[in-house]
Amino acid sequence: MTIMVAVQLEGDVVAAFADELFKQLSKIPLLKPIEERKLWMEYKEKDSLEARQELIYRYQPLVCKIVTILKPSEQVYLDLFQEGVVGLVEAIERFEPERGFKFSTYARFRIKGRALTYLQKLVKYPQNMSESDQLALLMQNIPDPKADPNAHAEDSFLLDRIYECVDVLPEKEKNAFVAVVLREEEPKQVAKRMKISRSYLSRLLKKSWKRIRDMLADIRDDLD
Repeated sequence: MTIMVAVQLEGDVVAAFADELFKQLSKIPLLKPIEERKLWMEYKEKDSLEARQELIYRYQPLVCKIVTILKPSEQVYLDLFQEGVVGLVEAIERFEPERGFKFSTYARFRIKGRALTYLQKLVKYPQNMSESDQLALLMQNIPDPKADPNAHAEDSFLLDRIYECVDVLPEKEKNAFVAVVLREEEPKQVAKRMKISRSYLSRLLKKSWKRIRDMLADIRDDLD
């Protein structure tokens, strides 16, 4: 089942509900690779609505994680979670398993892009947007394939280019980028695992972002 919130709450009630939501979502078991492959096959090849619903349900903890990272106010937390779920549904509908990409990586861009789009409608947020947030918004700005038959091609092409850019990064920059940006691991833990300082990790990320930004400049201009 999909956990969707249809009520507006405020203040301490929102905080309490958000805590309870997090507890509920944390109980959802992670998909094992064989389970995930089966669900994607049933949904994409057999058009199974049950498989689609199960994918939505099992990936909602990812939505909660991304929304929490954005640190929204209590007043918009629940709305933002619902927007994130919409982004998750969009990701599931548009994902192409046969391309060999990891769904959680693709979904992160879609979920965060949807959430940021919602926040931008409320306020000028954030004032200093990170490179990863800009990339998420870029992914979100690709048209809905139901309205534009070329959207799937654009979506896949952009994801192809992102992976191509990451693949050609110097090894340390690539490892840092994949861990912090694509997997959204804690920088402190990444630095410890790579046996480097936090400041050096930050420099690696800045270098990788500059390289990727330059390589994606032509696509960004076309989609802006």
